[in-house]
Amino acid sequence: MRNFLTLWRRELDGYFVSSAAYVMSVVVLAITGLGFWGQARLNCGEPLRLDILVFWLPTIWLMVMIVATVLTMRLFAEEKRSGTIEALMTAPVTDAEVVLGKYASALTVFAVTFLPTILYPLVLRRFSSGIGPIDGGALLSGYAMFVLMGAFYASVGLFMSAVSRSQIVAAVMSFAALCGIFLLPGVLDHAIGGSGVAILRFLSAFEHIQDSSRGIVDTRAIVLYISCTWFMLFATTKVLESRRWV
Repeated sequence: MRNFLTLWRRELDGYFVSSAAYVMSVVVLAITGLGFWGQARLNCGEPLRLDILVFWLPTIWLMVMIVATVLTMRLFAEEKRSGTIEALMTAPVTDAEVVLGKYASALTVFAVTFLPTILYPLVLRRFSSGIGPIDGGALLSGYAMFVLMGAFYASVGLFMSAVSRSQIVAAVMSFAALCGIFLLPGVLDHAIGGSGVAILRFLSAFEHIQDSSRGIVDTRAIVLYISCTWFMLFATTKVLESRRWV
């Protein structure tokens, strides 16, 4: 546990010593805030559920994929480029501790970056008229799914960084993979028919967002994201272990 906490703090320092994390947070909040305000304006005069609207912003999910990519692309690729990966691998820490320490730091910054978005519906509800009450249960379940999806996306980015020697290559592979994971099941669901549709619908991020933002807790989706996250972290650990035999 001590090694894990040391690695976690080390990576957090790497994020916050520079201004990059702060700039990214401001940009994310500005873009998602404008998107939320614009979508609310488009729905002006119609029954509006702000607790649902916040999870259907295209900008917020685009930012989720971009932030997950940016936060993870350097974690192993930069260590390889600078040569510090060898010192890390010979230190008295396990591969699992290295992976979990880096992953936890990225997930911490991810959570800090998006946490203020929970204020969007509350602020608009406070300063706008004609808007109904906010369903706290739906808002909570929606953000729980948001965190699960973000955790999975960060694990994908971490794996891509582990198999790359360049931050740029890791970023491109990670963003392409996340776009495919997010969009492909929903696109295929609408494009084809047959028995495969039920499986595609189960894998579709759109279905998970729709259910959770309405307060519906689907344990199958929870198990899916936790399992996929565990698998990606396991695969990343195996990639690190393979370096010891090269």
